[in-house]
Amino acid sequence: MRLDLMSRAAVERHLGGGRRGIILPLGSLEQHGAPGAIGTDALCAEAVALRAAARAGGVAAPVLAYGMAQFNIGTPGTVSLRPSTLAAVLADAITSLGLGGFTRVLLLNGHGGNTAPALAAIQEVMAEVSLGRLRFPAPVTVKLRAWWEGPRLAALRDRLYGAREGFHATPSEIAMVMALHPAAAAPPEAWPAWRAPVPDPLVDLGGDRHEDAARHAARWPDGPVASDPSLARAEDGAALLDAAAEDVAELFAAFEAAPDHAGR
Repeated sequence: MRLDLMSRAAVERHLGGGRRGIILPLGSLEQHGAPGAIGTDALCAEAVALRAAARAGGVAAPVLAYGMAQFNIGTPGTVSLRPSTLAAVLADAITSLGLGGFTRVLLLNGHGGNTAPALAAIQEVMAEVSLGRLRFPAPVTVKLRAWWEGPRLAALRDRLYGAREGFHATPSEIAMVMALHPAAAAPPEAWPAWRAPVPDPLVDLGGDRHEDAARHAARWPDGPVASDPSLARAEDGAALLDAAAEDVAELFAAFEAAPDHAGR
């Protein structure tokens, strides 16, 4: 179910039936190489969240399409929130959902730059509870996961792309957008040739990239980060979406059903 299409009465009935979980997808508006859709991260996170909620009989909130992408500021179309702004928005969203009766909030991330602000937001909310300044009707637990972290999807990504999956403008996310929005698809030849990443002790490709926008653009002038989006195909995107939704639905069902002491 989509929260934005539900009535207040429908939400009350859902909560009254003992279902207290909700998926809140997080995205970003930023360059994904010259041919890639600006909203790739938001589109993928939202699609996986909606499919997972449908499979698990749960609720998905509208995607938060604006993320923290300071390392891409200045590229046409990129819109970035400050880390503190994103953390504040998420803290308010979590607080509102908790006060409204949702006790299990799954933040489904679609963009690496959102990770640190999202973790900070969770701790901001819990600090307010610990200090006695915030009282929820029932204890609220928040989990942060990326849509690509499940075992089914990880195996499929590895089989399809191997080391060329990379970290930004990845063939998996580009393929998913191709399946969702064929009109936005770019042909393989539109993408630059793949460049194998050069090891750099100053850059951790496995996590957030902490460079400023000028240095990031100098290191990755084409946009993709260690990825080969020319490998993306729409038919693979459909399979990737299905695998991701299955992984997230399983995670969400277990998270929602866990006893409160084991919910984290």
